Amino acid sequence: RLIAACGGDNVKLFDAAAASEGRADPCVSQFLPAPGVQVNALRWNHTNHVLASSGEDRRISLWLKGGKLLGSVPQLESDPADVLDESILAINFSSKSSRYLCSGGTGKVVRIWDMQRKKCIKSLKGHTDTITGVMYNCKDEHLASISTRGDLIIYSLASGSRITEVKDPFNQQVLRLLEYSRSSRNLLVTAGDDGSLHLWDTTGRSPKASWIRQHLAPASGVGFSFSNEKVIVSVGFDKRLHTYDTSVKKAVHSLSCDAPFSSLALKDDGWTVAAGTTNGRIMFYDIRTKVQPMAVLRAFNPSEAVASVCWQRTNPVPISTSSWSPDVALLGANGEETPAIMPDPLPASGRNRPSFGRPESLTVANPRNAAAAEESSNQSVWSNSGSFILHSSKATPSGVDDMEVFSPLVDVQPI
Repeated sequence: RLIAACGGDNVKLFDAAAASEGRADPCVSQFLPAPGVQVNALRWNHTNHVLASSGEDRRISLWLKGGKLLGSVPQLESDPADVLDESILAINFSSKSSRYLCSGGTGKVVRIWDMQRKKCIKSLKGHTDTITGVMYNCKDEHLASISTRGDLIIYSLASGSRITEVKDPFNQQVLRLLEYSRSSRNLLVTAGDDGSLHLWDTTGRSPKASWIRQHLAPASGVGFSFSNEKVIVSVGFDKRLHTYDTSVKKAVHSLSCDAPFSSLALKDDGWTVAAGTTNGRIMFYDIRTKVQPMAVLRAFNPSEAVASVCWQRTNPVPISTSSWSPDVALLGANGEETPAIMPDPLPASGRNRPSFGRPESLTVANPRNAAAAEESSNQSVWSNSGSFILHSSKATPSGVDDMEVFSPLVDVQPI
């Protein structure tokens, strides 16, 4: 398994076991999505074969884990309506598949991309300032987004309409962080520049719990434990990491670092945390028992903050080596069967399904050839979407649910 991190214009992939155990030289590969341009966000897809990156280059780039560029959206030949004139601050794949990806940034619009068709299929409006967080709920029924104006908006993916709009309840702080529970469709947490956290049940009208100014500086990362949604972890520029028990509505454990934290990712074992710092390090903690970090990885130069950290999945969507292709690497073996999570205003009638793949004559006969096939498969329709530089360090579910759950919110007034 790999852990991805970005600092400045650089993206690096590390052997997760080697990194968390403090072994020397865990870097597997590194690349520059756009030399000299800041990278803001990273996300692994459901197969663990593709990493999505976004930043100040106004594109979402897809990378095979070996370091080859699979492509970018919007494409160079895209519709003018798809061309972005914004910095992209947040991206997320949908919860059930890698076909759909949402994005948000300085354009103040949430966009939903169909990665199978390489098109923006929906633009969701409502924000009046920069969008800093976007995420699907665990059922792919709803999409939540936040902005620097302190707005939290929930959209229905069945209709594209806004379900509710609320503001940060106390100080209307600049919101920077948004995270949905992985198991509860209605539970999410937000955090922002005044250091406060709010736990929301989206069937209600106010936070279920709040931790006011828990951080003495802006919060820089927040997440739910994958194994226990009652456990929340946050980090901040105040050099503090806090663990919360939502059943008692208080912080139950805190620890400090010698540098401000700049990002956070929880491993899906529920307890291992990777926290990036402003001086280019990644700190690994076990939030159950450890006060000191399990390991420290010097990922980037001390002048580069770790802007985003992302673990691969423990149980990814499996891919047969005999059917490997860039298409399958991104979408999985059953990518074409992924149900649409919202109406597509761009019907594909009379159009062949686009291919990401290599020529049909190229096949993978056994696992030893899978990596080689991945490295050689760059004849994709995603090609020529952006520049990159590679430095290898080592060889290496059903239809949409209805929206009745939100019925208590029908009378919520707009902002």
